[in-house]
Amino acid sequence: MSSLLNRFEGHLNALNVTRKKVELLYKQDLLVRRDIERIYEGIFLDAITSTEAMLERLFIRCMIAQDCSRAIARINVSSPTVAREVLMGGDKKYLDWLPYDKTEKRAKAFFRGGRPFTQLNSSHRQTLSDILIIRNAIAHKSSHAEAKFNKMINGQPLLPYEKTPAGYLRSKIDLNTTRYQFYVAEMADVIHSLL
Repeated sequence: MSSLLNRFEGHLNALNVTRKKVELLYKQDLLVRRDIERIYEGIFLDAITSTEAMLERLFIRCMIAQDCSRAIARINVSSPTVAREVLMGGDKKYLDWLPYDKTEKRAKAFFRGGRPFTQLNSSHRQTLSDILIIRNAIAHKSSHAEAKFNKMINGQPLLPYEKTPAGYLRSKIDLNTTRYQFYVAEMADVIHSLL
């Protein structure tokens, strides 16, 4: 499990290196705000898809009783390939892991008590919900997604250009931490809490 976790964390760290580089380019006036905001959107979506992929890998490892001591599988599966086929039900091409309640529902079917996937604390659940709202506002750009995003940020002290998904991700929660950094750290923390 440690090599899987190391690759995941390494990928998130590489995304943060990219974020730092583009911030430097922006400060040097080599990028305009529109450019940096598009990059933020892209690396944020990448971090989310990486987290979803990690959830799937962890779920499959738990199904085959590999490095997953808190999970008691309801069925015996011998390989990742068979586990993936069982999960896909024969007709699906991919599975949604977010919203997180989809992961929990699946976990309740495959593991006794749904553990460890049903044991996320309320803070992690709320953060995953917020992440999904931001993702949808970036990916769908619909009035519904925009309304949910605006409701989420309502009442927060933000500058006008921070009231977009990308601007919000770039905004700071303290002197040294952007919301992007906060959310990506939370994604990593969610995965750690499931191990």
